[in-house]
Amino acid sequence: MAVSTENAAAEIQGWLRENVTGGREVSPDEALIENGVLTSLQTVELVTFLEERFNIMVEDEEFDEENFGSVEAIAGLVASKTA
Repeated sequence: MAVSTENAAAEIQGWLRENVTGGREVSPDEALIENGVLTSLQTVELVTFLEERFNIMVEDEEFDEENFGSVEAIAGLVASKTA
């Protein structure tokens, strides 16, 4: 089932609020890796969440800052995998 970028972004932001930022909102374009918001372990946990929530598989070669650098980038990856 196709997921919109907006819906994916909202889910990702909710997960980040609950599991990473202690309730702080993360803007869609905030640099998650560059700014140290996501550690490598949290990125793995996020991938597990995405795979389970959206029934997708994130390939090893997709596991990079281009795809995980911001909520927008992650949401774009999810939307492309559910299209």
